[in-house]
Amino acid sequence: MTEYQLFGRNILVKRVGCGNGDSMGAPIPPSLNLFVKVTNGCNANCPFCSNAGHTHDQHLFDVDKLFACIDEILNQRIILNRLNITGGEPSIVPETVNRIIERLNASPEYQRIHLHLNTNGLLPKSQEMMRIARFDSISISMHHYDMSVLSEIYNCHIPSRAMDFEGIDIGKINLSCNLIRGYIDSPEEARKMLDKTIDIGIPRIGFVGLMPVNEYCKEHFIDLEEIRIDSIPHVYFTKSKNRGKNCKCSNYLYNRDGKILEIYMRNYMNPNYCESSVVFDGQHLRQGFHDNNIIY
Repeated sequence: MTEYQLFGRNILVKRVGCGNGDSMGAPIPPSLNLFVKVTNGCNANCPFCSNAGHTHDQHLFDVDKLFACIDEILNQRIILNRLNITGGEPSIVPETVNRIIERLNASPEYQRIHLHLNTNGLLPKSQEMMRIARFDSISISMHHYDMSVLSEIYNCHIPSRAMDFEGIDIGKINLSCNLIRGYIDSPEEARKMLDKTIDIGIPRIGFVGLMPVNEYCKEHFIDLEEIRIDSIPHVYFTKSKNRGKNCKCSNYLYNRDGKILEIYMRNYMNPNYCESSVVFDGQHLRQGFHDNNIIY
């Protein structure tokens, strides 16, 4: 990591790419990821989530300040690797998201726009947001292949037509599946999740372990080693990348009846490792995800 400045404050940016297997990463241009947290609120109440039970905070989201932050990053010749619109659940504040999209549409220099629907990309409001053409990629959380079980996990009703994705460019979508003891917690259950993803037509899925944010997460934690993804027939390892002790991920392909599914596995992640990320919460720009790291 190398120090750069935003608004006269020192920040850390990524200057070395991820290592491939045991090899060291190669030098890359200075880059950052910007997470735009449009709300802490969510209309689901997942027991593993740090936002569980939060209602929407009514503070004003300063769109002008957001774009001052984006322009400062670009003016400092730092590559904005990805602009992530996230939350909470972005679909409960569509007016804020639409104001941001209007500004993004005004200039072609704003690129690599990602939408992260943290809990319920399966609900009508979320699917409406997913139809916005400006998003280059979309992640939705889907932690089980059975709709009734999903309703149990989210503690909110999931409609039967949730999987239709009508009018949505399904090629942009990535599913994110938490490994949870009692749900997706074995090779057999993981295979059913892979098959469900192929049946829906979504081209990629990521499996991640729970972060230790509360007792539920600690009690229901499943290590990726327990899933033994490469023990599932027709799953093939392709590559792994790492940032030493802070982060490692692995990639696989699953082939079923000639249909190919990309698989991402986050082997481990240090939750305090966030030097290459900045977060804008509507009022302040921060280095990483901690309240005391205000840059602007």
